[in-house]
Amino acid sequence: MVSSQDDTPTFNVTDPSNQTLDVPEFPSRNGPQRLVAAATKQPRNREKVRLEPGHSPLDWAKLTSSGKDLRGVPQIGRYTLEQIREHRTQEDAWTAIQGKVYNMTPYLKFHPGGVKDLMRCAGRDGTKLFMLTHSWVNIDYLMEKCLVGFLVPSN
Repeated sequence: MVSSQDDTPTFNVTDPSNQTLDVPEFPSRNGPQRLVAAATKQPRNREKVRLEPGHSPLDWAKLTSSGKDLRGVPQIGRYTLEQIREHRTQEDAWTAIQGKVYNMTPYLKFHPGGVKDLMRCAGRDGTKLFMLTHSWVNIDYLMEKCLVGFLVPSN
């Protein structure tokens, strides 16, 4: 690295015709781009949890295509938030995401973030948390075999 006459750091770069050029460093050391980047809150790295053997995404795909009943209810129904709140234990965990109610109990041990992380939305509307952390995930496809019904307003 070389400095130019005005103390702006530059790099010597040789172009294809073998001409040497002094290219200014960008962003400059104390420039606004670096200052803004340094002040910007960095996203928290999400920790993945070591899953038990037999609980990989491929194992989940096999389970959902096995024909096993993952819903736990005889038919699709309509549920209020009060009814969903009754299902907030690891043995019986339901959540509502984007107006659909899922029995997530069978999926708990398959979740890459771990059971504890997924239980944060058990017994409540988990749409906001889901969209903050998994907006790219197709929940309809991932949990279609766990759909128990639809969220309806309380009377």
